[in-house]
Amino acid sequence: MRRGTSRTRLACLAAALLALPATALAGRHGKKGEEPPPRRLSISLSGGIRPDMAGLGSTILQDGSIDVADSSLAQLAYGTGKALMSDRDNMTLAHNSKVDGGAYNMLADYQEGGSMLGGEFGADLRYELDDLIDFPLYVEAGFYSTRKVAGGEQSRTLGDVATANGQLAALLAIEGEDPNDYVGGTMKTTWDASWVEVPVSLGVKVPIKRRYTFAYGYFGASWFKGGFSVGMDVDEAYSNVLATHIEEDPDAVAGYSVTNLSPGAVQDTARFETSAVGLNYGLGTQVHAGRGIAIFVEMNASGAAKTVKTQGLKDETKQLLTAASSQGLAEGNPTWFDNLAYPVVFGGATARVGVRYYAF
Repeated sequence: MRRGTSRTRLACLAAALLALPATALAGRHGKKGEEPPPRRLSISLSGGIRPDMAGLGSTILQDGSIDVADSSLAQLAYGTGKALMSDRDNMTLAHNSKVDGGAYNMLADYQEGGSMLGGEFGADLRYELDDLIDFPLYVEAGFYSTRKVAGGEQSRTLGDVATANGQLAALLAIEGEDPNDYVGGTMKTTWDASWVEVPVSLGVKVPIKRRYTFAYGYFGASWFKGGFSVGMDVDEAYSNVLATHIEEDPDAVAGYSVTNLSPGAVQDTARFETSAVGLNYGLGTQVHAGRGIAIFVEMNASGAAKTVKTQGLKDETKQLLTAASSQGLAEGNPTWFDNLAYPVVFGGATARVGVRYYAF
């Protein structure tokens, strides 16, 4: 009797020992049929589109930049008051020149630049705080690179006012200038922009019953580094038009003097680069696609701005800009226009699409 009882006890003990691994596994991963606890650390990769990079759309499309003197042949004969062209002026001058078809053919051809369209690519690391504070907050940090993918390339080819307008052609000839040297000049400008952004943000989730599926919003700070540039390719005839001045002069044969201060053809790039700290915020939604992977769409806005100067302009660029701005300055100090100042605007709004993986 005692021997049978001992055997029964031994059998029960063995069964209990065999059941321990299964019990431990169930305690770690939940009961059979239940999902394991949600992971909280995730990484994402995303891409997006950022319109009107560096906020230069109004400059390229409408305003242009760098005033030209009223006495410059560019202003007097070819109807342009800016050294850096705008699409609006190009379109206006080209249309009216075509309609006129006579002595005031100011523009022979042009290419619209359009505002710069940027492409963004980046990644972020996110940790969700639900288990720590029992509230659906998260923190994240990222790295994003934004570069121009289209837009910002303009060109202008001047017409033949200097030869078609008899009075102007005669004045140039009397003052020892060849009117043909002021016809058909071409200028090309190429705008470019790029920067990196390192954002740190705090966000809140609005969970939906499905795991890793929720709407969210965030707010934080970003560090930016980069800027924009404008390349200038000016041939000699266009440079002549910008840098030649016509002034009243009672001592001149025709009552006007013509002074050409052109340095000749110019090719240069002005760069505006800096770093700055700004803000970021956004709204988005993500949907669980299975195996800890979620697909998300979000609208992000971030930005910072700082006015900076360009350095290292070529001497011929300084001479051209000085001469176009003022005859008196150019005659007194040909390279007075030592640099340019312009606001560097980082950021804007980005529509992002990406994938997120929950690792731990």
